[in-house]
Amino acid sequence: MANRILIIRRDNIGDLVCTTPAIAALRTRYPEAEIAALVNSYNADVLRGNPNLDHVFVYQKLKHAGGLVGRFKALNARLRLIAQLRRWKPDVTILAKAGYERHGVNFARLIGARNIIGYVPHDLAKAKALPDVRLPTPEFASLHEVEAVNGLLNPLNINDALGPLQVYADPKVVARIVEQLPVATKRIALHISAREPERRWGTENFIALAKHIQETQPDTQILLFWSPGKANDPHHPGDDEAAQSLLNSLPGDRLIPMPTQNLTELIASLSLCDLFIGTDGGAMHLAVALNKKILALFENLPSKLNHWYPWKVRHMIVHGLEPNVLDVSNVSLEQLEGSLKILLDE
Repeated sequence: MANRILIIRRDNIGDLVCTTPAIAALRTRYPEAEIAALVNSYNADVLRGNPNLDHVFVYQKLKHAGGLVGRFKALNARLRLIAQLRRWKPDVTILAKAGYERHGVNFARLIGARNIIGYVPHDLAKAKALPDVRLPTPEFASLHEVEAVNGLLNPLNINDALGPLQVYADPKVVARIVEQLPVATKRIALHISAREPERRWGTENFIALAKHIQETQPDTQILLFWSPGKANDPHHPGDDEAAQSLLNSLPGDRLIPMPTQNLTELIASLSLCDLFIGTDGGAMHLAVALNKKILALFENLPSKLNHWYPWKVRHMIVHGLEPNVLDVSNVSLEQLEGSLKILLDE
């Protein structure tokens, strides 16, 4: 009997969002169990308000802790968390990732976890630590992340953790944002940021797309989202300059800046939109979990197109048509305009 179940998901926002179907399936299968998630401070708000969890344990990655004092505080807090989890003593621990998770195994061992379930490399000699229940790592490009995490629940007799992604907007934050926005018949979320250079479409392209939307959709309001900060910030590069360029190019009250300061604000703001436009990333998966239509820009890579596409929502994906050019900058404005028309006409 699994009385206490711990899901470890240590990585990025979209990865954790894609784990929510598994969390829901665990709650359905084990309604009386205590179910908890171990996550990091960067992605923890993804689980705010999730009714399928009894506990969310949060630690801070050292790279997010700042200077020496911050790192010391983060390490001290992590030691307290380890002690707390050792007292909690999960009966089953799931390393929720589509591949081998060495750091997750090590952390699970530190807290004295039992029945650790995880994927392992095909060559076990390459693994420095191994879970107790070892599943062969699936081919990354053949499965969606949701499907890969579903496979980790097979030892618990669960094979249907394939439901929709789930996040929950804070109603108080939603109400506060609504008060600040002009009334609109329809809203489009336009997200212009991407961490990796190969996922960046370019400011001029986004300006042209926003102008097209304003010209062809007179009753539609655009909410502009971006990662706050300066582009040359070595730790958290942002797109303040790019966002300002869009706002300068499209004056008026139909392009509204949304400089969200945290994930709670981002989720609440996205919940007010009808459609999301942006590159593959955390914000896209949050919009998917809010059941929005998605127009997504992807790199021309099977490993991305087959593994991270918008899960179980109406969507269209655009990517470059030249097989030897993989990055998003190769996507044409005409491609987005055509796909957008299809989605808006439905």
